[in-house]
Amino acid sequence: MARSLFRAGYFVGAPLCAGLGRCGRCRVRYLTPPPTPLPAEVRRLGEAALAEGWRLACLRPAQGGERLTLDATGPAPTYDPAAVTGSLGGDGPLGLAVDIGTTGLAWRLVDLADGSVAAEGRGVNPQLGAGGEVVSRLAFALEPGGGAYLRDLVLDVIAQKAALAGDRLAGLCVAGNSAMVSILCGKELSGLAHAPYGLVWRAGEEVALGRALPPAYIPPLLGPFVGADLSAGLTALLRQAPTYPFLLADLGTNAEMIVGLAPDRFLAASAPLGPALEGVGLSQGALAGPGVAVSFELTPTGVVPVLFPGSDAPGAAHGIAGPGYLSLAALLREQGVLDTDGRFAQTPAPTPLGQRLRRLVATEHGEPVFETAGYRLFASDVEELLKVKAACNLAVASLLGAAGLSTADLAGVHLAGAFGAKVAPDDLESLGFFPPGLAGRVHVAGNLSLAGATLFLTAPLARATAEALPAVTTIVPLVDASGTSDASDAFIRRMVFAYVP
Repeated sequence: MARSLFRAGYFVGAPLCAGLGRCGRCRVRYLTPPPTPLPAEVRRLGEAALAEGWRLACLRPAQGGERLTLDATGPAPTYDPAAVTGSLGGDGPLGLAVDIGTTGLAWRLVDLADGSVAAEGRGVNPQLGAGGEVVSRLAFALEPGGGAYLRDLVLDVIAQKAALAGDRLAGLCVAGNSAMVSILCGKELSGLAHAPYGLVWRAGEEVALGRALPPAYIPPLLGPFVGADLSAGLTALLRQAPTYPFLLADLGTNAEMIVGLAPDRFLAASAPLGPALEGVGLSQGALAGPGVAVSFELTPTGVVPVLFPGSDAPGAAHGIAGPGYLSLAALLREQGVLDTDGRFAQTPAPTPLGQRLRRLVATEHGEPVFETAGYRLFASDVEELLKVKAACNLAVASLLGAAGLSTADLAGVHLAGAFGAKVAPDDLESLGFFPPGLAGRVHVAGNLSLAGATLFLTAPLARATAEALPAVTTIVPLVDASGTSDASDAFIRRMVFAYVP
């Protein structure tokens, strides 16, 4: 039912959890007799809301004839407010750079003459109502008319930003993962949606998007799930002359990673992390915005949230962003409240503070939950974080193994993307996303994809660098095509809060 409502124009921009029944944002109130509550609805909504007829649309097939009231259908808070950082005055040509992520959409208007930034901002990808991760997005796009609907949602945003430049807009570049740019450009999706995965279209060319927009340059795709965002980001990073060997990691709904061994040799891998790191699909998950916890600190009074910059004084809890969940899990792990396997510990904590924190663990609907200042971490949230950690760990270990590198060999790790700019490297190391000893060599690189897209507008010759990358990049598979049990074992062994080589 949630998909049907999204197709009808509801939930646009709302970060839904793709049918997991966890985020609660798709709740609807039946004006006709409601169906019997499901266990997930009991846990997420509570008895009072259920008695009033509230249910979760993602768990309910559309039968026809339902009369419903929707709760919240507007977009989620933006990560950062749109800002004019320079001047839109003058009469010189402007270029629009866009980075389309599965969850977020960042943009930048740049003066093509001197490279100065005239305006930029970051918001949500309006396609979120179709599901918070790539698989559900592709499934929706393959439905009759689904791809065109998703395409138009993003084109609406691009056209809105292009309108800021008026008739001065002379260039457009759009980067993003393989699925997002393929949907935008109306390309064949079968190679991305079904095994054996492969690229039908490799991009690295200009595409007419319509809407009176200039032709959009789409950077090359390096693999089915190593997209134009990575080729753009790597091109931007190479301009900074990084020391080899290095690891470029863009963590979000997918983990896309590249090990640079030499200027003409790169290894790349990707792993589906799901939307948890973006704050989607967890019990109190939220995109970063006012009132949202982006990290947690240990103080003499206990564990306290650190709110999104610009938030008012702490009040009602508005959710926890992905970096906030990792911060809280790392803190509880260090204090012995969480075991290595992700369970709330039963053995005595090693310190009096740990013992005090353990007393904050309660049980709700039979599930353990840690609560502080209105922010809650359920055992099921920890399990989702473990899945994300295992996938990331597997990608890193596979790349280092294929490269024949040890942790000590890496000159540095360049952490890209909006998530990478907000997460603490120590938390990633503490929880086992990265090998021990790497945190001190992590460089927060920011949105390299957007930087690369901007570069392709202001210095078009850089496109040749990007277009040479597919020939010198080898995709490292994380699992073999036969799907043997060894592949499953490799993932399951890494579902612990410790790095597994």
